[in-house]
Parts: sequence; C-alpha cells; structure tokens
Amino acid sequence: MEIVLKTSTIDATYRVSSHQLCSGSPVFRAMLGPQSSFSEADILRRQQASNALEPNSSLFQIIAQEEHDPTALTTVLYVLHGRSTHIPESISFENLLEIAIICDYYDCAATMRPWSEIWMKPLRTLSSKSGYEDWLFISWVFRDQDIFGQMTQRFSRNAVMVDGEFGVIVDGEVEKLDYHLPQGIIDAMANKRAEIEQKIIQACRDVLTKYDDDSTIQCSYSQKECDYIAFAGLRRGFRSKNL
Repeated sequence: MEIVLKTSTIDATYRVSSHQLCSGSPVFRAMLGPQSSFSEADILRRQQASNALEPNSSLFQIIAQEEHDPTALTTVLYVLHGRSTHIPESISFENLLEIAIICDYYDCAATMRPWSEIWMKPLRTLSSKSGYEDWLFISWVFRDQDIFGQMTQRFSRNAVMVDGEFGVIVDGEVEKLDYHLPQGIIDAMANKRAEIEQKIIQACRDVLTKYDDDSTIQCSYSQKECDYIAFAGLRRGFRSKNL
C-alpha cells in the first residue's frame, strides 16, 4: 500500500510504498510490518482493509518523520524503491553525511549498496584532511573498514575527550562530533589513546632517567654540562605538564 511520509516543520512530503520501506529497513519493518504492534501499523492495516472494500479509495497513512535533510531523504527513498534513474551518481561530502545519518537512523545502510560505494569513492581522499572528521561516522555506518581503521587510528592519536565524547581541534577550538558512535568503539579509541599517552610518558621518563645517571654521559661531545642542562630542561618540562 502507498503511504505518505510527512515532516512536521519542513515542507516536504514523500509518497512511498510501505512494502518497499519494510523490505529495505528493519526500522520501518518494525513500525509497519504485519507483525508490528505499533499504532502506525494498526492504522495501516485498517486502511488496507478499507481499501480492499473500496478499491478506488485514496486513503494514505501519514507518518511524521524526524527532521532529516530533505535532499538526502529523497535520495535514500529512491534507492529503497529502486528508482535508479533518479539516483545521483555523485554527491557532496555534506550530502553523504546526511545520508549516513538517515541510514543509521533507519538501519538501511546495507540496502544502499552499491550506491554508497559509488558515492564514497571520489570522496575517499578527503578522509585524511582536516575538517572531514565526520568520515569516522560515515565509514562506520557504511562499514568501510579501510577508512574506519584510518580514522580510529587518527582519533586515537589526535582527538580529545570532552565530557566523555570525542572532539577534534579545528582552528584552535575543540569541537565535539555531533553523532554518537557505539560506546564500545568510543571506549576502544579512548583506551588506545590512553595507551599511547602512557607509552609517550614512559619514553620521556626513560630519557630523563638516562640523563639522571651520573655514571654515563649522553652528550655526543662528552660534555657533562650538556647533560645537566638537558636534565634540568626535562625536569622543568615534566613539572609544567604535571607529569
């Protein structure tokens, strides 16, 4: 049966097939499927029964949607309905992010293939550039292991934790990522970052210990005074960082 998806604040209405939505999205299946106990499914079943008695009936189920980006939502719905002639072959990084948000919300990322791979291919080089940290979320949604691995390593080294969430430094300011990854992934990156920090601290302490050893001289010119200066500088630096 055809239904209407309508947003509450954005003037956008989508006429879609409940069958196609349920086939491509477990979330829609849970909401509208024949075994669903949701009120939307109950109303849909009653309308289907009414239309069976009145074949020319124009009744449609109206479901209020989250305020997703309308262009991105249109693209996702075209893919779910197999309308390939209406699906763009290339999109912007911003649009890819909005599509990833929708796919995460409706759990339909798998249905987006191969389109998601086509869209990501020309944008992959952006994953190593500053300002494109949302590739972490995109690669997680679309299960791109290569980029996800690169991004998690990058975040483990360079990101900062703000109120239990990962943030990135952009133009000297810390900005939180707007999207929530599974806690297990966040914990793994946080643990890896802590491990890296401890290795760096231990390496610095090992150097300090070498300069603190009067039985050997670290200076390549065998000048003990150089060791004293280096030792004092290291101690001062450690103290300033509360290490």
